Amino acid sequence: MEEISEIFERISETYEQPVPIGGRCESTVYYRVEALSESDLDQCAEYVAYRIKNVVAPQSPQLFLKLPGGYSFFAERLAAFYSELVGKEIPLEQYLESKISNGLGTKYRGHNAILVTDVITTARSSLEAHTKATLRGIPVLCWATLIDRTFGPGPVPVVSAYTGAPVRLLTQIG
Repeated sequence: MEEISEIFERISETYEQPVPIGGRCESTVYYRVEALSESDLDQCAEYVAYRIKNVVAPQSPQLFLKLPGGYSFFAERLAAFYSELVGKEIPLEQYLESKISNGLGTKYRGHNAILVTDVITTARSSLEAHTKATLRGIPVLCWATLIDRTFGPGPVPVVSAYTGAPVRLLTQIG
């Protein structure tokens, strides 16, 4: 099995001058997540599934919430690997504020959830989704991602396949 770090080295692009990443930050390293192969994604999802099981124990997730903006289908793979690991189907739902407000929040109230996305940089969208899910009664155990580029601890652990290079904020968050 190929090492996780080798997978991410292969999709890393390094620049002398920082390049924009999203609308709020920049870095001299860019990760081409879309270049991950099916096998790469499977290895990462399996790795993160085992890490989630260890990080959130003794609790366990009952729901995966896929945040908008991903390209890789990492969330689908992660939910499948985790379900296989624990021997029961854990549902995966697309996180949309309209769905949370119109029934999904009620359906999954009290269900322990994992927020999933491809890459977390400033953590702003993850924090907003976390807050809205929590306000609807869905406790969030951790955030799961292929690449974590955050500035530090959030309200819950970030479980990632890889810790990416730091980013620099272009604008003030708030």
